[in-house]
Amino acid sequence: MAKYKIVVSDFHIGKGKVLPDGSVNVLEDFLADQQFTEFLETYSSGIYYEAEVELILLGDILNLIQVDYRGYYSPVLTEEISLEKLRACIKGHSDFFQALRTFAKTPNKKITYILGNHDAEMIWDKCKSVFENEVAAPVLFKNFTYVVDGILYEHGQQYEAVNRLDPKKLFITKGLREPILNLPWGSHFIINFIIPIKFQRPAIDKVRPIGAFIRWSLLTDTWWTLSMLMRGFFYFFATRFSRSLYRTTNLVTTFKILREILGYKVSITDSVQRLLESNLDYHTVIMGHTHHAEYKQFEDGREYLNTGTWTEVTSLSLSTLGRGTRYTYAFVDYSTNPSRPHAYLREWRGRWHEQVDFYIG
Repeated sequence: MAKYKIVVSDFHIGKGKVLPDGSVNVLEDFLADQQFTEFLETYSSGIYYEAEVELILLGDILNLIQVDYRGYYSPVLTEEISLEKLRACIKGHSDFFQALRTFAKTPNKKITYILGNHDAEMIWDKCKSVFENEVAAPVLFKNFTYVVDGILYEHGQQYEAVNRLDPKKLFITKGLREPILNLPWGSHFIINFIIPIKFQRPAIDKVRPIGAFIRWSLLTDTWWTLSMLMRGFFYFFATRFSRSLYRTTNLVTTFKILREILGYKVSITDSVQRLLESNLDYHTVIMGHTHHAEYKQFEDGREYLNTGTWTEVTSLSLSTLGRGTRYTYAFVDYSTNPSRPHAYLREWRGRWHEQVDFYIG
């Protein structure tokens, strides 16, 4: 039987592009429900109908940290709060979940969900159960990593101190009536600092690379940018050097985060190279998180693929300059060598261009 895996990440699904009152939801990033439906229809019909196809949702599929709870954006996330937010996403993207249901009921199809920093709330058991009920099929949930046939699948937030979830302390319980999710500092920053700004400037978190965006903004919007930078640093020191029942902090992590904010950090690509050098069991690493589709082959022939994002990105890099959406994904093919499958980086362009190899540096 033919065997394949299709890997997508960083959909950032929210409550839908139109809110119940008819207004536009400026926090909604995912507008590709129809494209995703056609994508899954292709990989569950024709030559793929009876094939074994695994859909791997590689983190940040849901943008739960940017979904409000009864009008309030809170970093204090109990299981019931997360559950209500998840149901809001399901209601706002019925076509997306219908596509998953249709795919899952096709012969030999399965779904795996790996957590990212924007959908870490899917770690709650009730959220997993509701998701499975919605797609009407079992879903394999993985907290951080999924390794199969020499390929490591991982979202990528664990290589950044600012977004890293603590595997040893996923929940905070001390002094609280019920457990809450132990969010990384970056999630607190998004909820408390970025979301209010997005209501004024919705594209602020869609520009890459961030360093170039800040430099450009200093030239074109000097006073606003300076004020935001000052407010951001005040927020950092106020939250990293104070105690709260609702977050954890330590000095080592604080300095790591500060180095990353100041630009002194190792890229995820470099982290992947070190990972491959220290673990000979992996021949391929597939990640998301950066919103930048990437393919890299190292000197020993091992490979790294980044699945990019299905949301709009404004790129300030010369190689990808411009604004747009590219439906990139990883396609893992077992047909040539079942013991060592090969991964391709592809771009979905609709029914007439389903399979386009998409390698970029």
